[in-house]
Amino acid sequence: MAAAFDNSHPPQRQAGLMGANMVVPLHAVIEKEIGGVDRDLVFHASGITDLPGEAEFVPEGKVAHLHQLVWEKWPEQAPRMMDMAGRVAAEVFVAHYIPPKARLMLQNMPWSISAWLVGKSARHNAWTFAGSGMFAIQSTSRLALFHNPLALNINADGPCCQYYAAMFEHMFQRLSHRDFTCKEVCCSATGSDHCAFDISL
Repeated sequence: MAAAFDNSHPPQRQAGLMGANMVVPLHAVIEKEIGGVDRDLVFHASGITDLPGEAEFVPEGKVAHLHQLVWEKWPEQAPRMMDMAGRVAAEVFVAHYIPPKARLMLQNMPWSISAWLVGKSARHNAWTFAGSGMFAIQSTSRLALFHNPLALNINADGPCCQYYAAMFEHMFQRLSHRDFTCKEVCCSATGSDHCAFDISL
């Protein structure tokens, strides 16, 4: 997938914060797939010089810059690395924001009900992964991100939010039904006014 990176930084919505789970999983995955030296160079270039703790938050501009640099430096490996890191991020989200009793309850509900509740929980905590972007549940099978900070400065010929797609997919698999899949069907990086993700069995 070809992607061009716009370094002009056009005016954006007021900057927000994102959770460490948008950064820390990439740190581990890049070390495994590429190596620690190159990983550290990219992290420093993004402005993230110290790895945040699990409960800490990172300015979304730095998170977005990190994700863009990963796509720019390793275009062939980026989809796989983003997918891997997104699944780890889902595990972190579940561990931090879904109490054990709630997880057990969700896993034993009819999937149609638990899926709705998982989406509702994601919306309630969306600022941790969407920053200043707006997360919406458009229907029982579609999630959307408007003003997605991770896609605003990217021009691509196809959807490139593998991190989010993997995170949503794994979250629904863990809490609702193991056969759920998530596919990004439109992306701000391709000119759409939002990023949309279809959730299906």
